[in-house]
Amino acid sequence: MKMLITLAWRNLWRNKKRSLITISSVLFAVLLAIIFDSLERGSYERMIDSMVKYSTGYIQIQDVLYEDEPSIDNSLLFDQEVENLLEAHAGQIDYYVPRIQNFALAATEDLTRGTFVMGIDPEFESKLNDLRDDLLEGGFLTPNDQDILLANGLAEIMGVGVGDSLVLLGQGFQGSTAAGIYRVKGIVNLRVPEMSNNTIYMSLPAAQWFYMADNRLTALIVMPSNPKHTNALARDLRAGIDQEWYAVLTWEQMLKDLLALMKFDMAGSMVMMGILYIVITFGLFGTILTMMIERQREFGMLISLGMKRSRLAIMVFLESFFLPLLLAWSTLCLCRYTNAYMSWECSWRWV
Repeated sequence: MKMLITLAWRNLWRNKKRSLITISSVLFAVLLAIIFDSLERGSYERMIDSMVKYSTGYIQIQDVLYEDEPSIDNSLLFDQEVENLLEAHAGQIDYYVPRIQNFALAATEDLTRGTFVMGIDPEFESKLNDLRDDLLEGGFLTPNDQDILLANGLAEIMGVGVGDSLVLLGQGFQGSTAAGIYRVKGIVNLRVPEMSNNTIYMSLPAAQWFYMADNRLTALIVMPSNPKHTNALARDLRAGIDQEWYAVLTWEQMLKDLLALMKFDMAGSMVMMGILYIVITFGLFGTILTMMIERQREFGMLISLGMKRSRLAIMVFLESFFLPLLLAWSTLCLCRYTNAYMSWECSWRWV
């Protein structure tokens, strides 16, 4: 057997160019598949991370009707019951972020546009998404500020800058009229294009006054100490709150449409990679078949010299086994040094 293994290994390198070309072509195809898969997965992870930070958070406590009908009238009252719930699970909660958000019409002298107004606690909001670090110009909000922050896309569309004023008009709590003139204090860079083109930030007290919704929130974002325990914390919160009035939702439930779209897109990519690997398999099969056909006279001579057909078959099998094994080893080495790097580094540099 040792002699057959030695012969099989030597026969594999009798035509070095063919063996190296086969290995190189397979490695190139695998590298290409790894790069595209890593870019796709990395971009999706980046998108989800941005949506979690700027929009949903990991867990939200809402009024039970708000998810189906996101109206200011379905906001929750941030009362003692909710505070007691948060205190009861303080060991599992890193921090929480109160928000009140609703739509309003923003207007300048020449232009009007529908916007998404978000009332925030500046300190907690910056802790969640580093919003203070995304400030492009002007100043950041203070806890009781009466000015507003504009996303850079909206500021460009409306043609306003720091120090300009916007008129906001909307509907407040229980049909009240929400209207006011606000000075633009700063402009922030949001990494989600859909939010960048229509988002306005206010301090939480100013937003509650604007919408006539004192002590009310449309969502209370809860950030777990360990994101891996998000579902467990959500179950504990549901068990400790009156589910007739309150709903506890995880980010997966709030972004289920986006996640379904991502899974569908990734399924298409998996089909394309499956086709690529089938092509690679046939290329490898063609190489092995060519090796067998061009050595028919050699096999006949070995048999005439007394080599048993069983040993010849074993030697040929070993040759056919060594080539895929060598390819698999090279591919594993390639994956080891590129896959983890690509899935993180490429996604952040290219997306």
